[in-house]
Amino acid sequence: MPKLIHPELSYAVRGVLLDVYNTLGPCLKEEYYEEAIAIGLETRGIACEMQKPVEVRYAGEQVGLYYVDVWVEAGKLLLELKVASAIEPLHKAQALSYLKVSNADLAIVANFGASSLQDERLPNFLRDRRPEFTWQTPPAVANSLHADLTDAVLRACHQVHFALGPGFLHQVYRRAAMIELRRSGVNYEYIKQLPIEYQDQFLGYQDVRLILVEDKMLVATYALRSSDESMAEQLKARMRRMGIQLGLLANFHDTRLASQVVRIK
Repeated sequence: MPKLIHPELSYAVRGVLLDVYNTLGPCLKEEYYEEAIAIGLETRGIACEMQKPVEVRYAGEQVGLYYVDVWVEAGKLLLELKVASAIEPLHKAQALSYLKVSNADLAIVANFGASSLQDERLPNFLRDRRPEFTWQTPPAVANSLHADLTDAVLRACHQVHFALGPGFLHQVYRRAAMIELRRSGVNYEYIKQLPIEYQDQFLGYQDVRLILVEDKMLVATYALRSSDESMAEQLKARMRRMGIQLGLLANFHDTRLASQVVRIK
């Protein structure tokens, strides 16, 4: 049987979580639980920090910050708080991502949205296990427009998701994707604004965050719980304005990367 990590600290922290839940009840705003937990931990002499910033790095470069809900005893343990109907696989995958970037010893996912407190312990096994990324070209890509380029961009996005996991902001994945494209020898341009015109009349600028790859593909990276056809139509509109036939939507939100190739014929 594997040895438990920080069992006494975990037991004390779980006691605080239970007391907070029993006192406040379920389904309040997450920040209330966060503040109450900090009070409970400090009362018991357990050092903690709320919303501690941690650098997110990709291939040695900083791509953003992640803020730990509750950072306990200088990284012996981190708390990831949820107010949901249940602890989902995605919540646990996010906690593992946070263990990876923070190098904490242990994560506890605590859910205050159910009829009783739910909590799961996740040790940082990633320190000892470093799986390698493998890639196989999707069959649909082989005969597509700019097949080699599409394959290279998809590979880069999947590599980023494999390395970072879910749970970060849009810009983290966008920056990491650009780093991976550069590492792969693929040229790109980061587009922040597009002009809006109608019948040759300039109307203004639209703020966008897009990656133009090899002047052939327009890539939109994001991390959203759900997406719909309007996102593809929005990307198509931007592609038309730029004279680009091929686009890609890459959603990093879930446990697996969701991608959609977009074409203008």
